[in-house]
Amino acid sequence: MTLRAAPLVLLLAAVACSVDDEDVEVMTMSAPSTDELAAYRPSAQQAVEVEATLQSLFDALETGDADLLRSVTDPSLVMHFSETRDGETTFGSSTLDGLATRITASETPLIERMWDPVIVVNGSLATIWTPYDFYSGETLSHCGVDAANLMSGPDGWRIVALSWTRLQPPECDLHPDGPPSM
Repeated sequence: MTLRAAPLVLLLAAVACSVDDEDVEVMTMSAPSTDELAAYRPSAQQAVEVEATLQSLFDALETGDADLLRSVTDPSLVMHFSETRDGETTFGSSTLDGLATRITASETPLIERMWDPVIVVNGSLATIWTPYDFYSGETLSHCGVDAANLMSGPDGWRIVALSWTRLQPPECDLHPDGPPSM
C-alpha cells in the first residue's frame, strides 16, 4: 500500500468500526483533511460520470430493466451486504443474474435513492460511498450505506463490486427530500 492510500484506508476502517457499549473507552482518529485526500478528488466530469453510473443501476431497479442493469455493471459482479434486524447482523451476497431476475420479476417499483455521495478516484478506479433509502413501491423497506467500486474502460465506468448495509426502520436515515413521489 502506498503512503498516499494509507489515509483513505484508515478513514474507511474508522468509519466501519463502532462500539455500542458505553462502558468501553474508544480511541478515535480524526478524518483525513481535505489535503490528504486531494490526490483522489475526482474531476467534475469524473464525479458526474461515477454518480450517474450508480444512479443508472438504481434506475434499472425501479424500471425492472435488466439490460440497463447489465450496461453499467461488470458481468462478474458479486454483491455483498450486511443486514441488521432485531439487533442481529447477518451477511449475504447476490450475483448479477440473481439481481436481474429479482428486478424483472418485481411487481412493484424498487426505488433506491442516494444522497451526499463521497467519491474518490485513482486512474481507472473509483469508489462511491453514499447513504441510501430503499422503497418497495410506496413502502419504506430499509436504508443504509452503499459502497461501490467502479472501473473505467473503453465503454465508460462499470460497477465491479457493490456492498451495502441494510438497516430496518426506525433505524433509518431517510433521503432529505422525504419519501419518493409515486
